Amino acid sequence: MKKVITIICIALSAILILDSMNMWHALVMFYVAGEIPGTRQSLSAGTMMQLFALLIGFVIARVSNKAILSLFDRLSPKLKRA
Repeated sequence: MKKVITIICIALSAILILDSMNMWHALVMFYVAGEIPGTRQSLSAGTMMQLFALLIGFVIARVSNKAILSLFDRLSPKLKRA
């Protein structure tokens, strides 16, 4: 129980610190407009689309890998009996 309370307090402290630095606005501006936080430079729309495609590809690969591994775990006892 102490570990859970400690993790919650650390997470809330991190949220308060990031909120005081206006990090949420910077993060949204990076996602929406490609504006790099702390600079006056922006990424082009094509670069942002490539970045999001790469990230979505990683997520899809991770989910499909998990699904395939769980499918093989279900089929492996059936294959051993045959």
